[in-house]
Amino acid sequence: MNYYIIGSKYGNQSSGFDDILPLMLKKGVIATGFNWYEDMQEFVGKTHEVIITHLKEKAESKESYYTLKHFLNLKPGDLVAVKIHSAPSGKQARLVIGAYAIVKGVDFPVYKHCDELGHTIEVDFIETGLDYELPFGYGQTIHKVEDLERIKPIFGYYSYELAKPESEGSQLHLKNTDDVIVEATAGYVSSRAHNKIQNLLADELVETYGLECVKVEKNFIDVLVELEDKFILYEVKSYLSSDRCIREALGQVLQYGHFLKGRSGKAVEYVVVGPSNVDDSEDSYYTYISNILKETFTYKRVFA
Repeated sequence: MNYYIIGSKYGNQSSGFDDILPLMLKKGVIATGFNWYEDMQEFVGKTHEVIITHLKEKAESKESYYTLKHFLNLKPGDLVAVKIHSAPSGKQARLVIGAYAIVKGVDFPVYKHCDELGHTIEVDFIETGLDYELPFGYGQTIHKVEDLERIKPIFGYYSYELAKPESEGSQLHLKNTDDVIVEATAGYVSSRAHNKIQNLLADELVETYGLECVKVEKNFIDVLVELEDKFILYEVKSYLSSDRCIREALGQVLQYGHFLKGRSGKAVEYVVVGPSNVDDSEDSYYTYISNILKETFTYKRVFA
């Protein structure tokens, strides 16, 4: 697996920019518009040298052949962060990610030349609708990210780099996060990210409460902690949007809490777990939910 950042705007500073992310999402592709009129199917998977030589013969710009040498060498299973902004904020570098995707295909990516977008490659979008900001500078149309210290914060648990082996001697039945050869899908990447977070959480809770108090995958709840006076229910979501984690976890975890309380009479606390920090400001979604729920509700970030 390789890691890429790709832009989502066409145009330039002088003529203005067009946001193409909605069209990419609609078509299930990522795209670039350099060397617009030529179908480059025959160059998919060719060496950088072959692609650059061809584009130089056509008097394409340096940015054109820099972009296309990477774009045409995307491979099935590669992870792509789609940026929506990369201009610095004052003197501070800024990268804002709007979506994550995984490149589709078996032996080669699915390339098509498109009248609306130029060159396209089919992807499966893992998460969209983001506004995930990082203090990094990636101003070109496409970047191949190879530095592990950048892969981790940019791609998080979606990457293969944050795999954590099961603790030696652990008696918990933790989820397997070993990589296997499968067709590249967003569902697979999301599931693997979920399992990584769940395993880290379970190990942490065993250290805090003891093995006898912690149950993994108990009646469709990711992790259950049972203490003398209360239950603590943990529901894990892998979305980078903490609001989405809360929104999608609450129904499931509250329903099981209702079941537990009816059977035991113990207090129940609810914890939604995700990979990102939560906005806990006065007007935030998290604060709103915390205020309207009568039971104890918190959000917990788990990140390697």
